[in-house]
Amino acid sequence: MKQKQILISLFLLVAFCLKAQDKVSFDYDEAGNRISRKVVPLSHAKSNKNPKPDPVVEELGERKVVVYPNPTKGALAVEVTGGDPKDEIRIILFSAQGVILQNTAAKVAKTPIDMSGYPDAWYILRVITGDKKTEFKILKQ
Repeated sequence: MKQKQILISLFLLVAFCLKAQDKVSFDYDEAGNRISRKVVPLSHAKSNKNPKPDPVVEELGERKVVVYPNPTKGALAVEVTGGDPKDEIRIILFSAQGVILQNTAAKVAKTPIDMSGYPDAWYILRVITGDKKTEFKILKQ
């Protein structure tokens, strides 16, 4: 009976130790508030040494705006889908100091943003359509 209790205790201890090795990642909104938590098992974290970041998706009225990859090494893609194709879409890239670096008219499709000439830092990407706008914090590495 005592051996059985020792084996169960040992099993629980091993299971707890394995669970404690999981990696936790957090997602934040534009204001810096934590909005979600993901637990990534250690075995998955080791096997995926260079994971591709998930695209950032925002609803902008009837439109959907997808920005990826973030963080980026230079090439950034902005996809705008939905809404009235006649509406003008503007994409404005700001430095952290608020200086406008790029001001581009976008199409309802994928618009590339070349950030390779800018230093490693964080930037603000603003997407404007009609009277609606949304902003993304972009990290260039």
